[in-house]
Amino acid sequence: MNKLLEKKKYTISDMEIINKYHILDIYLVYLFFRTQNSLKLFRIILNITKELNMSLLDKINFIRNTIKKVGKQSYLSNINFVDNRVVLVDEGISHIYQNIVTGKTQNNLKILILINEFISLVKLPDEVIVIDAPTPIIINRLKERGHKRLSSYKDIELFVENSKRNISIIGKKFPKIKTFINKEQ
Repeated sequence: MNKLLEKKKYTISDMEIINKYHILDIYLVYLFFRTQNSLKLFRIILNITKELNMSLLDKINFIRNTIKKVGKQSYLSNINFVDNRVVLVDEGISHIYQNIVTGKTQNNLKILILINEFISLVKLPDEVIVIDAPTPIIINRLKERGHKRLSSYKDIELFVENSKRNISIIGKKFPKIKTFINKEQ
């Protein structure tokens, strides 16, 4: 993300905007509920959460993070930059697919159907940029960095496999998508 920001002087990250204007999480929740179809979206979020095979705390985080992502998207879509600035959103609405991937074996088909319904109800970003990497590099990064839901090498492999599958699904759901491959270790 930082390398992308350095390349273009008219590029700003979503967090720079959120921090500059001191946008609080509670305001993002407020913006979520002001969006069109917010009650339908909230119902879908709850239905997805019921299907997730994770702890109660992780489910609560999923609900909170999803609501914040939609609120942030709503906020950012209403900004008119006079200099045609590009806003890069790290883990925006498209990342909801990734939030459902767990290291454990889980049939995500029902969840993916719900997420497709969810995404059809929200205002999509203009373009989605996917920064991918070869599978062995991603596995090594996750091993080095650690992940609270991935305790074994097998869990990491399954997580990466599911992530790659979900990225291909994202490519079919968003109108403009670009993929960059990062081979750095």
